[in-house]
Amino acid sequence: MKQILNIFRKDLRRYWRESAVSVALLVAYSWNDVRGWAGERNVAAYGAIGGLISYQFLSGLVTVLLPVAWAFLIVRVVQAETLVGDRQFWITRPYEWKKLLAAKVLFVGFTINLPLLIADILLLAKAGFPPTHYVGGLLWMQLMMVLVLILPIATLATVTASVSQMMLAVLGVVLYMIGVAALASVIPSSGFSGPADSLDFILLIVTSVAVILWQYAQRKTSGSRWLIAVLALTVVLIIVATPYNAIVKHDFPQLEPGELLPVQMALLPAKTAADANVPDKEKEIVIQIPLSTSGVADDSIVVVSGVKVSLEAPNGLRWNSGWESPGISLFPDQKATQIDFNLKRKFFERVKSYSVKARIALALTVYRDKNRADFVTPPGEFAMPDLGFCSAGTYLREIHCRAPLRTPSSMLITSDLSATTCPAREGESRADNREIVRDWHQNSDSLAEFGISPVKNIDVYLWDRHDGARRLVAGICPGTPLIISSPKFVRSTRMELEINSLRLADYRLRQDEPGASGFGIVLH
Repeated sequence: MKQILNIFRKDLRRYWRESAVSVALLVAYSWNDVRGWAGERNVAAYGAIGGLISYQFLSGLVTVLLPVAWAFLIVRVVQAETLVGDRQFWITRPYEWKKLLAAKVLFVGFTINLPLLIADILLLAKAGFPPTHYVGGLLWMQLMMVLVLILPIATLATVTASVSQMMLAVLGVVLYMIGVAALASVIPSSGFSGPADSLDFILLIVTSVAVILWQYAQRKTSGSRWLIAVLALTVVLIIVATPYNAIVKHDFPQLEPGELLPVQMALLPAKTAADANVPDKEKEIVIQIPLSTSGVADDSIVVVSGVKVSLEAPNGLRWNSGWESPGISLFPDQKATQIDFNLKRKFFERVKSYSVKARIALALTVYRDKNRADFVTPPGEFAMPDLGFCSAGTYLREIHCRAPLRTPSSMLITSDLSATTCPAREGESRADNREIVRDWHQNSDSLAEFGISPVKNIDVYLWDRHDGARRLVAGICPGTPLIISSPKFVRSTRMELEINSLRLADYRLRQDEPGASGFGIVLH
């Protein structure tokens, strides 16, 4: 223990400046975070240029510089007793590698984790949330900070000999991540990779721990670097080899015989006249399939978690989009939706004169809208159930809230635009009839979300709606009546819609029309 403390004190004396800078940045971050609770972050976005720069620029700069300062501090203290090469001076002290590693862990915990924990406790108390009620969540945030940020940085620091080498390693990691993202973007259905993502994270943690222990125990840098390279290759292989279709089939099983579909869909006529001629500048053709929707139970919400479109032409050509994740919600009062997808121009030209057979597979998640309660937005600051402390104003026309540790796992805000109390602005008019708008916040049920601050900002806003040529008054102001509910998961399932005769030219969305890009589902 004496040797651990001696190394720890030596590192504190040597790196007190770097430690002081990271603590100062943490103080600046906390100060900016408190300012954001009062809505100054939002007001600055609409205010004068001076206000915009003074708050938003400073806040963003501190948010970036704080993790960078932590990373620099970790690299400096790890590389103080270099593990790269075969002429490490610290071996002649002699230092025991276990005690040296323990001293480095103690230093990082004392200069990064402890100040962060103190700041989190003070921020929770300042925000009006008793820290003693959130001990588990605070510790979970610390653990996530170690696993997501500190551990990977420490791993790279153990296999590099200097800060410049570390920067090159970070650049390599960034380029690798860009390449992996590009690879995933061209693999059909890669968005449905939940189990694979969990496996990647576990492999990252195991590899990081193995590299750090191996470097301190054996200092086999080439072997450690190869281990990191094997991890990188394994992640690529997982992306390529993951059976995404099997994951969808497992997570979204088909209905049993006799079970009712959660929603009924049928093809609607094309919105525009057929125009098969495609301008030369269009390399991809957007197809828009309008569908009627009905049969959603009064207390249900059906989320379209995935869509796969398959096409089969009489000339034998086939195409499918793979599973995509639009994440769109269907409510009982909604009567129509549309599916947009992109086709390569070459394929479209070869099939546009045919009536193709289309199969639209839908992965659906059904929720039950529970705990519905009427709520009239009060003036000033108020408490919202299961959320935190909030305030509403007529300028931004939204509810700005601060919540402890995480945003709500499921909170739905429903309102009728015809009942809004927000004043009309130029070009706006009030809704004459019932016009329902919603804002649904969803998150995991974990103890806390990953991040620096334990106080999470949440903005609840009901978007503008257009009724023909009119722009309707929307938003939440003091006095606006709301319905607050917490939809709960019921089940996941799949359904298919077959269209035996579909002329793609009839449903081509011209580039000059709204929404002529991407893949998704748009509700009406």
